[in-house]
Amino acid sequence: MSTALNCLICRPPELERLLQADPAMEQVWLALPRQSLAPKQVLHPAGDTLTRSWLVEQGLVRTYYLNQEGVERNRSFHAEGSWLGGGVPPAPSICPYTMEAMEQTQVVELPYATLQAWHDNFPPIRPLLQEAMNCLFTGQAQREAELLTLSPLERYQTFMADQATIVARVPIHHVASYLGISNVSLSRIRARLGIANQGRGAS
Repeated sequence: MSTALNCLICRPPELERLLQADPAMEQVWLALPRQSLAPKQVLHPAGDTLTRSWLVEQGLVRTYYLNQEGVERNRSFHAEGSWLGGGVPPAPSICPYTMEAMEQTQVVELPYATLQAWHDNFPPIRPLLQEAMNCLFTGQAQREAELLTLSPLERYQTFMADQATIVARVPIHHVASYLGISNVSLSRIRARLGIANQGRGAS
């Protein structure tokens, strides 16, 4: 959601500035493990306990639910500068959704223990971490409100506006799943808006 990207710590220049201002914290950040993911590689499966968060440095990740019939429902998309996680860090919790790379991706891994140490040992970052959590919860509330109150057309228009930077990177069937509609319905909406040829196909 666009709201999740409005927090200061989610902006690469702000994070870089913060790290440069505190060499000790910058050293900790540079020492954090990085992980490279191939397209369709799972970063974290549903049902496993979450004990860390991730920052997407490069690439695109989706999170999705899998119902009992084996149907995937996309929850969110996370491009460069986005945080991934669940629950209320630093308390470990069972993750109800899967995190999967959609393209070649690199993430920085931030264990909850490190997150707690940052909060305890680096006072300047405390309000930024709190702001990031607030933005994530605001984004979740906004997502729920859109699904419950907006028409499919309005949901698609909101998606196009809020996530304009990744629209061309997300296959159409994944967008339909995110909006909670069928591929056919989305094709009709796109034709109505005159953008039937915009975006990626079903790859």
